[in-house]
Amino acid sequence: MWHLRFGVLAVLAILLVASGSALAAKSSSARFRVTLTAALTKTWTVTRSAGEPGCVVTSESLGKWQANLAGRSAGRIRVVSAGRDRVRFVGVIRALAGSATQSGTNSVVGQGAPPCGRQTKTVRCEVQRRSFRGASTTLTNPRRRVLVPARLKGVGVLRSFSPQCPEEPSEVASIRTDLPLATGPLDVADFFRQNISRFFVRGDSQQTTMIAGEVEGTVHERVRWTLTFTRVG
Repeated sequence: MWHLRFGVLAVLAILLVASGSALAAKSSSARFRVTLTAALTKTWTVTRSAGEPGCVVTSESLGKWQANLAGRSAGRIRVVSAGRDRVRFVGVIRALAGSATQSGTNSVVGQGAPPCGRQTKTVRCEVQRRSFRGASTTLTNPRRRVLVPARLKGVGVLRSFSPQCPEEPSEVASIRTDLPLATGPLDVADFFRQNISRFFVRGDSQQTTMIAGEVEGTVHERVRWTLTFTRVG
């Protein structure tokens, strides 16, 4: 009788240990200090035409917007296993600071029969500059093997440039170049390998958008970022 009870207790103990191990595996987590650097670029060319038959005036604008940012201090992020090569990021990357510039040219070309003639006038726009601090972002793992930073918060100043020179019509201004344009390759196992104290994830993507209608042109975007994960503890 004693042996039977001992056997039952032993089986229960094994089951409890196995159950505990399964729970531990599901709740695997690791902590990191995370730093972010990024460069965001948007360039555009837009044209619009007006006038009368025999005398057409075409305006053309070439613009470039560029922002660079980096963390003033490392953010604290906890990475939690979500199963099937997926993770969940808990925490916010704060204290991001940087600067942005906008530059370009506005040109007007008139052409047609006399007295209209042909004339070209180009104005080089003054470089506009902005700086910011206190921005933030979070990290996501939307699908297997992919890491994507969320949209930046606290960077309204980056969208405050004058749209007059270079001309930035609403069709261009509505394209707000941001971190999620670029995705990075992710090996989930790296988070839980204790022998890996530091590693990097990089994203670099480009995209071109065509604009048609009253305003015609192209908008080209490029986003590059680097995340550095340093294990804590």
